[in-house]
Amino acid sequence: MNNPITQSTDETCNIVQDLLPLYYDDVCSPSSKRLVEKHLKTCEKCQNTYNELKNDSIDSMIKKEADSVLKQHEKKEKSAAYKAGVIIAGLLLIPILITFIVCLSNGGGLNTFAVVTASMLLVAAMTVVPLMAQQKKLTKCIICGVFALLLIFFFVDRMYSSNEFILWSVPTIFGLSIVLFPFVIRGIELPPVLSDKKALITMLWDTLWLFLTIIEVSGHTNDVAGMKAGCIIAFVFVLAAWLIFFDARYLNANGFIKSAIIVLIASVWTAFANDICEFLIFGTRQITIKSVNFSDWTSNICVNANVYAIVLVSGVIIASILFVAGGIKAFANKK
Repeated sequence: MNNPITQSTDETCNIVQDLLPLYYDDVCSPSSKRLVEKHLKTCEKCQNTYNELKNDSIDSMIKKEADSVLKQHEKKEKSAAYKAGVIIAGLLLIPILITFIVCLSNGGGLNTFAVVTASMLLVAAMTVVPLMAQQKKLTKCIICGVFALLLIFFFVDRMYSSNEFILWSVPTIFGLSIVLFPFVIRGIELPPVLSDKKALITMLWDTLWLFLTIIEVSGHTNDVAGMKAGCIIAFVFVLAAWLIFFDARYLNANGFIKSAIIVLIASVWTAFANDICEFLIFGTRQITIKSVNFSDWTSNICVNANVYAIVLVSGVIIASILFVAGGIKAFANKK
């Protein structure tokens, strides 16, 4: 059997639902009151809304209405963004199709077509992907952009038979990783055992690509000596970066003590890293800071020694102050 309560027009429902809060508070005019009462007898939807109004507070109703409006607005925005993405994607197909037709008519192969296609993919990664992706837009944009850039390198390398794709790609990935990899890994869901180790993974990733860059650039020209020197220098300075990372990330101490250790590491490495590299690469035994002479700022050795001495002494003084402050804070927290 059909329900005797029938649905009214949307326009009438909208008017009545606007009047329901006033009707509930008994502050609407008699004519509006009669309109609402008459409509409620025939509209199940408005009856349900009125029952909710009686059961819920005004604030709750306002919140529901606001959420509904926001959801509708968000849906419209997503729809508009998706349509814009489709339009841009269509426009990007135009140069691809034109290049394809020209390459076929000339009979010169599809190398240019491949490069243009990869270039349009790079543009799409910066424009279409952010508009059409529903979640993790930045992560998807970066991954697609890097992939498209590597495709450009690959096709250009094939076009000119230069065999330098790896030479171009490895340093590019390293340079982009330093800036972009933290954003990428932040948007990636990792297993629980790794979810709290994203900073450590970032350090490992950047370290790996640093050494791959040194090896690839030096190996491309068969520069074994340069590869050895580059790896040694990188190791010495990356070691300092790792010590600072472990201190800042994992040391169970207050901020003053962590800062003191960081200042101490930075000052010690500034003063002695060059001498360590000279010894590991050339076997030269020297401690530059021994040549300190503040009355001589002309010779290179004295200038370096003076700067190292100033940095080292300043670092030790600052680190000592921070250690004392950290000790006082730790003692106060225990009390």
